[in-house]
Amino acid sequence: MAGTSPVTPMLILTGISFGNRWYNTGQVDLKILVEGGIATALLAAAANIPGFAPVAAGIAWVALVAVSITPAQSPSPAQNLLKLTGG
Repeated sequence: MAGTSPVTPMLILTGISFGNRWYNTGQVDLKILVEGGIATALLAAAANIPGFAPVAAGIAWVALVAVSITPAQSPSPAQNLLKLTGG
């Protein structure tokens, strides 16, 4: 089904987390890429369970929004984006 894959939001989430850590610290943290790949693979595998694909995609999209706005990495990606754009 179109639009029910968790892979796209998980790859975006991993890229945002990786880029934000790199921007904040100036150091490349490959653990984020490995952990993001594992989480993506697990959600993609879970999406193959009958009827679970929309749930897995929903989990991935909620995770993407949460990573973007919460300051787990201080400052958060949203705060860095505001700083870069002058907002």
